Amino acid sequence: MKKQKTKYIKVRMTLEEVEQFKKKAKEYKTVSHYVRRALEEYSNMNIRQQIELINDLGTFYQKYQNELSWAGSNLNQAMKRANELSVAGLLAPGYLREVLLPTIQETQHTLTLIKRQLETLMLKSIRSAQPETSDEE
Repeated sequence: MKKQKTKYIKVRMTLEEVEQFKKKAKEYKTVSHYVRRALEEYSNMNIRQQIELINDLGTFYQKYQNELSWAGSNLNQAMKRANELSVAGLLAPGYLREVLLPTIQETQHTLTLIKRQLETLMLKSIRSAQPETSDEE
């Protein structure tokens, strides 16, 4: 037997929020159906964890996008210069020690940090994809 729906909820929204709400609700039969579906999905722990993971990935990407570009650019410049000097027979041993080695070590450090965070995010995504277990079983 279907439950009788007798209660309603009022929500105050800005004009922009109403427009966004109407636009998203068009994909559903009714606004009520859209709200119920959103509540059901957000209440599902697995969905919430997936949303958190997506947010974490976005933050991760923003954090390292510039650092990776910077490190890659510096490394390319250093390697190009070393190659030019090597071809000309002008590559001093100090250049390798004072310029190239620190750049390579900094790049390795950055990549290690990225790998660690990727591993953490991977483990988090694996955990969120596993079905929840109940203590009642």
